[in-house]
Amino acid sequence: MTTETVDSVRPQTPVSAPERPVRSMEWEPLWLGHGSRRLYAALHPATAALGMLIVGPLLHEQQRTRRLVTELASTLASHGLPCLRFDFFGSGDSDGECVQLDFASISRDLDLAVQALRAVAGVKRVGLLVMRGAALPVCSWLERGGSAELLVVWEPLLDGPAWLAQLEEEDAAERCSAERYPLSRGARAVGDDGQLMGFPVSPAMRRDIAGAALPDRDSHRTRPCWGVLRDDARAVALQVDRLFSIPPDTARIGGAASMDSTTFMTPALQRLVAVLAADLCREG
Repeated sequence: MTTETVDSVRPQTPVSAPERPVRSMEWEPLWLGHGSRRLYAALHPATAALGMLIVGPLLHEQQRTRRLVTELASTLASHGLPCLRFDFFGSGDSDGECVQLDFASISRDLDLAVQALRAVAGVKRVGLLVMRGAALPVCSWLERGGSAELLVVWEPLLDGPAWLAQLEEEDAAERCSAERYPLSRGARAVGDDGQLMGFPVSPAMRRDIAGAALPDRDSHRTRPCWGVLRDDARAVALQVDRLFSIPPDTARIGGAASMDSTTFMTPALQRLVAVLAADLCREG
């Protein structure tokens, strides 16, 4: 561990509260890191020895899952599991520009966030709850020695090239949407501005996604892997030690950029997360 990483998680200075009012002490806002590379984070405190780092979806899906990620963290914490959620550098409320986000910066942020969770929550073990496309850089980070004792993947995207192609197709459809741009009469727009679904994506990030795939379970696994999947995705080439089924009435995260598709905690999903939390507590 470098001196910079150690300093980054000391509560007295680099892990600090943002200068804005907090309406509830259910969770505590934090800054992780130094200078112009701070990450916004929020700690949902609890007492279990296993702490969960929640890694939300990437790119445009991040904004659509803000509420869900917060509710997940609050629900898990209410069952005794300390949770830390955060924004990667170049995204959300963290420092940096969107084009600075790539797998290398994500790896650096994961190191910092894991160390922060251990330091501020005092947990002995760290689990990762990773959603959608974030599974690709997270698994790459784990293969290179990332520190976590348990992995929970939530509707993971397994194939980077296929995801990139899907993003490009959806981006093209959004740009020529007659509903979104009625004056264009459905004319196909050229996406030459470096954006995908309204999110600036660097050439490095595109290359990272295009070269990524979730590795075969038996080729690298040194930790338990649990899956939170939909019934229609159970046949995907992903082997998990424990499976949790997403209720069919849960809104899908992927798809169009409209915020109308924002996901939230339905009663059925609340019950699923309660079961997940109980199993995580037993695992911890």
